[in-house]
Amino acid sequence: MVYANTKWGKYRYLKTGARWKPYLPQTQWASRPAVSSMLKRWGAVYLKPNNGTGGHGIMKIIRSGNGRYTLKSGYATRTFRSFGSLYSAVSRQTARRGYLVQKAIPLLHYKKRPFDLRIMVQRNRHRGWDVTGMVGRLARPKKIVTNYHSGGTPMPADKLFAPHIRGKRRARFVQELKNLGRGVSEYMSAKYPHFPAFGVDVAIDGKLKPWILEVNTKPDKSIFNALKNKTMYRRILSYARMQKRT
Repeated sequence: MVYANTKWGKYRYLKTGARWKPYLPQTQWASRPAVSSMLKRWGAVYLKPNNGTGGHGIMKIIRSGNGRYTLKSGYATRTFRSFGSLYSAVSRQTARRGYLVQKAIPLLHYKKRPFDLRIMVQRNRHRGWDVTGMVGRLARPKKIVTNYHSGGTPMPADKLFAPHIRGKRRARFVQELKNLGRGVSEYMSAKYPHFPAFGVDVAIDGKLKPWILEVNTKPDKSIFNALKNKTMYRRILSYARMQKRT
């Protein structure tokens, strides 16, 4: 089966691996019935463009107990009294380009701002895979996305985890996340063999369960350069140079 290099194609391929299924938030092609049923089940969902980067075009919908719906996009917030009026508003945008609807993961927070992670995984000289970087992405106040190019703040993952996990347990947890990123990249490379690097975006919920939000086949390096400590960035660049030589 052919799996296109889109969010939907990569999600469908990852779902074929029994090992990765537990880490995948429910995701469907965005249609009126799909958005309605997932809101009833989960209470909050994200609408994401099937093709797109940097968090652009992402919307969040929250279903309230009083039958109202809140739509968030960028800094804007709108409230609707019915699902019909809500869907009429979002369909103007989703009709122009393919969209997915994904269960909203309640992210961990740092100083009242949500964050997620980007794990950079690159091929080594032996054609294996190494985790060369992991960075936290802290959302700007009142924004729904954490992406660096949408205003997210890059921060060391260890610092973001510090209020939630202590000592040796935190170190083990970070290693588990790196193992997850490496394993996902190895699996993805079977269907997408021509890419020398993957950026695995991971959300962590309040129970410290990791969720794979997306796998990028052309991950941006600049987010690592934004960190004060340039060690990871230099390592990523050295792997990229090595890949060009091989």
